[in-house]
Amino acid sequence: MLDGIDVFRITGARMRQLSERQNVLAQNIANADTPHYRARDVKPFQFDSALLRTQGGVAPLRLAGAQSGHITGSRGGADVTTDRANSYSEDPTGNTVDLEEQMVKQSDVAKNYDLAALVYKRSAALMRSAVSSR
Repeated sequence: MLDGIDVFRITGARMRQLSERQNVLAQNIANADTPHYRARDVKPFQFDSALLRTQGGVAPLRLAGAQSGHITGSRGGADVTTDRANSYSEDPTGNTVDLEEQMVKQSDVAKNYDLAALVYKRSAALMRSAVSSR
């Protein structure tokens, strides 16, 4: 019912993207001691692409560099890439997961998810107010 309204589609897509990013960051932390594991991240949310994707359904998850033995999660609608360019260091085993960096990113995800949830909730309240005033 609410999927036909852009604000609900876009905030819903943003919340799904943030959920997938949280999952990927948790995988990075879980694999912090796995030799040769490359930290991954989800591509940033793009307003235009989110609007187009939600009109025709969610695009499939594309993993870059997934290897056997690594902890992986569920399929989602976000593009997951190796976070090689933003990695601060590489340990002697070839692992690029920096726990401090991952914690900062998780904090950012939590803040953005709370904001998207607030927009969704306020929009729903506005809709209820408009319907009940008839």
